[in-house]
Amino acid sequence: MIKLSALALLMLPMAAFADGLSVSEAWVPTAPPGAGAHAAYFTLHNDGAVPRILVGVAADGYAMSHMHESKEADGIATMAMIHQIEIPAGKTLTMAPGGLHVMLMRPDAPLASGDIVQLKLTFVNGETLVVSAEVKSRVFES
Repeated sequence: MIKLSALALLMLPMAAFADGLSVSEAWVPTAPPGAGAHAAYFTLHNDGAVPRILVGVAADGYAMSHMHESKEADGIATMAMIHQIEIPAGKTLTMAPGGLHVMLMRPDAPLASGDIVQLKLTFVNGETLVVSAEVKSRVFES
């Protein structure tokens, strides 16, 4: 009984740390047939009392995935891989076209509008969060 209680106490901070994370607006834009990469976007809310550090995103049906940031300076667009993103307590992180996003590399099969891509977000403490991202046509505003 003592061992069980000690184990429960050790796990309690991790369970409390998991509180407060939610994801909304997860989507993957459709891509031309034969595309070797897709993007994924979502909004991650940290309503908890401590910062969270996202260190990776994996996706079912892809050989690999990376977090990236797109920027434009002096008319030149660049994209660089990033290894972690901190989401401060009480803040929201938005992954959107033209900024932070996930690159999904080498898909196993083509995607069609309405398909679902399962994303697995991994945090620095080893915690994971599984998110369903719907494949949608990209809508451009004029």
